[in-house]
Amino acid sequence: MQKFFFKSSILFLIIAFSSCAFKARNSSIGMSGENLIALNKAAKEAKISNPHKKQYMFFKFTENQKAHFSNVRYKKSGAGLSVRISFSKNSISKSMENVFAMGFLFDDDFSNGTLKTSIYSRKLITGNFSDFESEDFRVVFSIAQNDIVPAGFFVYGNVKFKVTEAQITEAALGWENENIPLFAFGPNGGKIKWNFNSADFSDAKNLFPDQNIPTRIMPKIEIGISAPNDIGTFKNQKRVLVTAGEEKFSIRLSKNENSKTLQTSALKSPFEKIDLQENKELVKKLIMKSSDSVFAQDTNGKVLFPLKTDLGLVNNWPQKNWRRNDYELFEWEIFPGVLFFDFADYKIQNQFFTRIAYFVEKAGYKGTLVSDDFVENKHGYNAHDYKADDLANFFSLVEQENFQINRYEEILKEILIANKIIQKDKDEFKAGKGAVVSFSRESPEYLRHTFMAHESWHGIYFTDESFRNLVATCYNMFDKDSLNFLKKFWETQPGLGYDTNNEYLMQNEFMAYIMQQSFSNVRNYFLQLAGRGSVNRIQPESAEYIRNTNAQAFVDAAEILNSYAFDNWGLACGRVALVQRLD
Repeated sequence: MQKFFFKSSILFLIIAFSSCAFKARNSSIGMSGENLIALNKAAKEAKISNPHKKQYMFFKFTENQKAHFSNVRYKKSGAGLSVRISFSKNSISKSMENVFAMGFLFDDDFSNGTLKTSIYSRKLITGNFSDFESEDFRVVFSIAQNDIVPAGFFVYGNVKFKVTEAQITEAALGWENENIPLFAFGPNGGKIKWNFNSADFSDAKNLFPDQNIPTRIMPKIEIGISAPNDIGTFKNQKRVLVTAGEEKFSIRLSKNENSKTLQTSALKSPFEKIDLQENKELVKKLIMKSSDSVFAQDTNGKVLFPLKTDLGLVNNWPQKNWRRNDYELFEWEIFPGVLFFDFADYKIQNQFFTRIAYFVEKAGYKGTLVSDDFVENKHGYNAHDYKADDLANFFSLVEQENFQINRYEEILKEILIANKIIQKDKDEFKAGKGAVVSFSRESPEYLRHTFMAHESWHGIYFTDESFRNLVATCYNMFDKDSLNFLKKFWETQPGLGYDTNNEYLMQNEFMAYIMQQSFSNVRNYFLQLAGRGSVNRIQPESAEYIRNTNAQAFVDAAEILNSYAFDNWGLACGRVALVQRLD
């Protein structure tokens, strides 16, 4: 006789059966290359055929399966048991509750290798078959890195159902509603809910680190979105609204983007409930997983690999959650390989990039390695952007001249090599794929927003050939007098000094100056440039021309570039993010 008593997600179970009535043998279900050990007949067959007589299945892990579980737990900051269940809705009783339950077995549940006849008090995953909308689903039960590795597991149900698969996975919390629905729980278990409107991450504190430490970092949340063909217009773009604790976010939809990564280190309260609003039916996945240890500091305290994110979260990323005090490193999720540095102040940014700025762009210094005095006393730019070729050329010259660079430039070189933006080839470096962009927390917030937009468009230009071709077309068609105004501005204004003979640079800056502000502000921006006193003293005729034409050439170019950005990436002039904080 078997009796189950449920109180919330805690099981009080009394099992009464003869241990000699069934000899443990291989189950029909395998895991990690071996069959599970069946502790009763239902487990051997991996199904409940007559729920009135056999309501449970007890499975024991082999030693190799336990070792695999332990190994995943260590490497992934936790591990989970994924079990796939199938059942027939025809077997559901309308006169009683159709219970499902799953729990772990531990070593102290066994005596001399035999399952004890009484098991008490443990956490469960529970549900009601009557509520399940799919006859096939997965359940993941996770344990933390320091938790005891289970000796096995059991499932219970009072309807006809099967266990069709079992496997060891990384720890997870949340759900997926694609193909075969998945429900993932932490060590405290919980109840399966079929509404897909929210995810409770309060149990994450028992699975994942709640702050970044040198050896482990906070987890990530994967959000899967099935965007419709019609996402609206750049002025009225469809979106999903998300509430995370006390914070609210908007996720704009894009035709070509079906997933977003939300790093919990970007949130003020990462381990709270997340609720979906507005177009929530488009969200097909909301699940928290651990971040790989490669993203933590290396043995020398350096952060070499970027956190994948949307740029809308970078500006207000809590600095206390940075992996280092002096800089944080991100990768633009839409454009893999485009890395973003956020620096604590200008001084640190200068140590990283001022020498490169003079090498790449500064008139009179291009192609040379300036001294440490320049790096210490000259200000390169408030924000930076560099393509892989220029970075490879810089470090190649450093290598050839045996030039002594500073410790931050050494870190930069390691980051570039680790992320394959540059690659060592004998005594020189070759360009890989990608680009780098940077700005500093020392810049006021309104400037950081502009810098991010301006430098981000450079990052796309460096890495997307189709976009470069479009920019070249716009540039070559552009009104010559308006272009002459812009080139003269770049040549003569303090702190710029661009090399106007560099066609690649000119096209790149032409695009970024147009797209760094919203489309509605393009006209006003260039009229303001033409109205500056310093501009009118240096180039009065060209400034007057811009005012007389009402900066129309810039507006026309912006319309072409803006349409392309929205159609391809869901972005727009002045807006390089799909995720936006609303509070």
